[in-house]
Amino acid sequence: MSKKVWIVLLVAAACGKKGGGASAPSITKADADAANAAVPAELKSKVVFDVVTTDDGMKHHPEKYTFVAPKSWKKGFMPGELKPDDADNLGFATSVRVGTNCDGTCEAKDWAKVVDKVYYSQYTSGKVTGKVVKDEKGKNDRLMVFANEPTVQENAGSASVTVNGQTTTTTVTATSGTKGVTVIHTWWEDGGTKHYVCEATLNEGAAALAAAFEKACAKVSVEE
Repeated sequence: MSKKVWIVLLVAAACGKKGGGASAPSITKADADAANAAVPAELKSKVVFDVVTTDDGMKHHPEKYTFVAPKSWKKGFMPGELKPDDADNLGFATSVRVGTNCDGTCEAKDWAKVVDKVYYSQYTSGKVTGKVVKDEKGKNDRLMVFANEPTVQENAGSASVTVNGQTTTTTVTATSGTKGVTVIHTWWEDGGTKHYVCEATLNEGAAALAAAFEKACAKVSVEE
C-alpha cells in the first residue's frame, strides 16, 4: 500500500509570516481565484488558473502534485512540468515545474544550504545576469523572484569583410539568454530526506504573470 504524505507551505505574502511546515492542505478554487486576480488584464484571455494535478511521469513510485496552474497548459518534457501552447505567444521557454530533490542521497540535510546551492546562488552571485526582485527566507522555505536580462558579450570574436581589395575587421557582439522573470519557491521539513520546489520560468511575453505565479507556487500538495 502506498504511503501518502501531504506537504503544504505558504510563503510570507500568502500567510502573513515566514516559515511553515507539513499539514493537510486544502487547495481550492479560492487559491486559483487569488492567482487569477493577479493576472494582468492583457493576459486574462490567455491565462486562467485552476487547481490541477500532474505527476512526475515515473512508472515506479510516481509522485503526484496538486497545485494552482494555468488550466490550458500541458505536460512538458521535464517531470512535473507544464507549458503553454505555442499559439499563446508566451515564450518558448515559459513553463512551471514542481518536484522534489534529494541532491544526492535521500537523507536529512541542511536544506536551506542545499537549496541555496542548487537554485539561488547562481542569481545572488551575479552568475545570471539580472536583478533579484525578492528574496524571502523562512524557517523552512525560501522564495525568490528574479528579473532576467540577456547576457551581452562585447568581444565574442571578429568578422572580416573585403570590398575592392580592402579588408575591414569588426568586433562581434553576442547575446545569450532571454529577458523575463524567474519565480522559485522551495520548502522542506525539519529532518526531512528531500526538499520540494515550484519554479516558474517566464519569458518576456509572460513576465507580467510573476505575481500570479508567486501565489500559484505558494501552495503545493505532494502525494508520494
